[in-house]
Amino acid sequence: MKSLAYFFTYALTVVPFVLVNAVSQLTVDCNAKIRRATHCASGAHYGLIENVPKDYKSLVAPLNINVMRAPARAGNGRQQPIGDVIKVAQRLKESPGARVTIELADILPGWPYRWPGIQTWFNEIRSFINDKKKSGLTNFYGNEIWNEPDVTWKDSNGLSFNQMWKQTYDLLRQIDPNEKIIGPSFSWYEENKMKNFLQFSKQNNCLPDIIAWHELSGIDGVSSHFRSYRNLEKSLGISERPITINEYCDENHDLEGQPGSSARFIGRFERYKVDSGMITWWFVPHPGRLGSLLASDTQKGAGWYFYKWYGDMTGDMVSVSPPNENSKLIDGAASVDASAQYVSFIFGGPNDGSVKANFKNLPSFLGSSAHVKVEKIDWKSKDTPSNGPNTIFEKNYSISNGQISVDLSGTNASSGYRIYITKADGSSNTGNNGNDQPAPSNSSSNGERYKIINRYTNRVLAVENDSTANNANVLQWGDNGSSGQQWVVAKEGDQYRITSYDTNKALDVSGRSTANGGNVIIYDDHAQGNQRWKFIDAGDGYVIIENVNSGKVLDVDNASKEYGANIMQWNKNGSTNQQWKLVPLNPPAVTTTIKTTVTKSAQSTNNASSCSAKILSQGYKCCKEGCVVVYTDDDGTWGVENEEWCGCSSKISTTCPPTIASQGYQCCSPGNCAVYSEDESGKWGIENNEWCGTPNSC
Repeated sequence: MKSLAYFFTYALTVVPFVLVNAVSQLTVDCNAKIRRATHCASGAHYGLIENVPKDYKSLVAPLNINVMRAPARAGNGRQQPIGDVIKVAQRLKESPGARVTIELADILPGWPYRWPGIQTWFNEIRSFINDKKKSGLTNFYGNEIWNEPDVTWKDSNGLSFNQMWKQTYDLLRQIDPNEKIIGPSFSWYEENKMKNFLQFSKQNNCLPDIIAWHELSGIDGVSSHFRSYRNLEKSLGISERPITINEYCDENHDLEGQPGSSARFIGRFERYKVDSGMITWWFVPHPGRLGSLLASDTQKGAGWYFYKWYGDMTGDMVSVSPPNENSKLIDGAASVDASAQYVSFIFGGPNDGSVKANFKNLPSFLGSSAHVKVEKIDWKSKDTPSNGPNTIFEKNYSISNGQISVDLSGTNASSGYRIYITKADGSSNTGNNGNDQPAPSNSSSNGERYKIINRYTNRVLAVENDSTANNANVLQWGDNGSSGQQWVVAKEGDQYRITSYDTNKALDVSGRSTANGGNVIIYDDHAQGNQRWKFIDAGDGYVIIENVNSGKVLDVDNASKEYGANIMQWNKNGSTNQQWKLVPLNPPAVTTTIKTTVTKSAQSTNNASSCSAKILSQGYKCCKEGCVVVYTDDDGTWGVENEEWCGCSSKISTTCPPTIASQGYQCCSPGNCAVYSEDESGKWGIENNEWCGTPNSC
């Protein structure tokens, strides 16, 4: 099936589409567990400093950082003027479980480091360890003795690197015995060089607790380096040690933080159980940008959103088989969370334009039908701010023998992709290959399920962290399909009850406040006025949501577009951050009709000749002329008007080139004559975020 890889940008520019014969295949084995999710690759070298990024809550915390890396000392006379590790560790306390590597060599000035002699070196280390202990902080990953000794150490210093390593190791064991020791931190992996270091360290009882090196010379050799190192351990009789890749980046340094590039490192690191990985810092004027995941000190780049997907992974990491892990090609990582009941797969990298993601041994909690959401995040440069990911498509797939395959076309090397799989609700009508559109869902006397999207920000109404607790805060977030972003709307007279889908807790103005800024939460439903709402027509399918108790309306605080911006109530002022669209998550068989206080002038019709009799027999109306087809099933073609399902004209022509229809694609609706691609099959249009055949009448 030809998938639409989100064709529109803000300027409505069109990306050329090219049909290719080859397909890049990746296989996710949901039953082949690697380990619990650790977000091992989510750190950065000098990615967090004393005051950048300033907004920790919005820019750092959501990534679920694993290990950062920072200089032991910073300032005049040090290698770095910024990033003091004790101050960084203090900031990292806001991220439970996050730690920071101590770069002891950065105590010294210059590059390569200017060696002061062993006694001065020892004095500096003693002074630092004393200050570290005084801080009371414990969120350190370990003491990294040196950085890039193959580049920065000179035997003219008066002793060899191995001799300096041994003496410093012994000092640290004496004065900081509970902290792990990290090394050798070679600037690249070379087997003989690592072998010599390990042999010396074993013979002299100074083996590091955590083995470190950099990966900066291309992704294609990374897997072989891991295999080589583990073989060295076995051949030398050394117990297996955690590995930290304390700097990693594409060989093209301008791709630092790019989703497509990063996906391959994340995939390899997870597959080989790397303990921690830190993105590089090639761009010296810009410390604190999380390894170029930020486009500026305050703006998110595409890489940030990709690593947010990674940071959201919970449960178990599972096996991903790429086309060739010893190449530069596409790769990725996947997780399965049996408790939260989802499968998440992130991937990216060079590919041939078509990707087939095969999932096998899907978990039993998905049942017989899986809901699949495919998203992408596009990247232009490390300095280009991003507005976040876009949804390519959502559809239900029938699971056969524990397997489904998801096909994407129009893919590229720089973007990052996510496939997010949850259980379908059982009411959808899916074909064996997942290409059929869902049918309208069964009725519910308790209301229908919606996502609620803000007009100004395009973010969705969400319960913070998908919490199920009373008083859980309500905020806006990017659409990720989680349970905390799903709301059940039920009519009660001229009012509406809005409840969180998983908890049945009501959308509530805290403390029955009638003041501007009254906070919005979820709470057990007591049918109070502060838990009931009215809908006021705002035009173009949007509504203003007014609290019955206060008369104030649902509002995004300060009209912020940031993820996590708070939702509160405020006086109605006509701004678009007070306008919302209720998007059905399942086409209803008997709908909850959302009526507004303003009557629409354009009404649907009951003219039986204008839409399917099967649709009319279920109690629906026909859509007005020119409706957009949202779903097609055995009953006919479905559209949406005034947040209600309706039937589109039964006279819609299905005549388009047979060379397109024979591939399983729908024909575009009559009058949809915009051509976005043309190949040997004919002219292709776009409808409902899917490819369609341009009608012959165009």
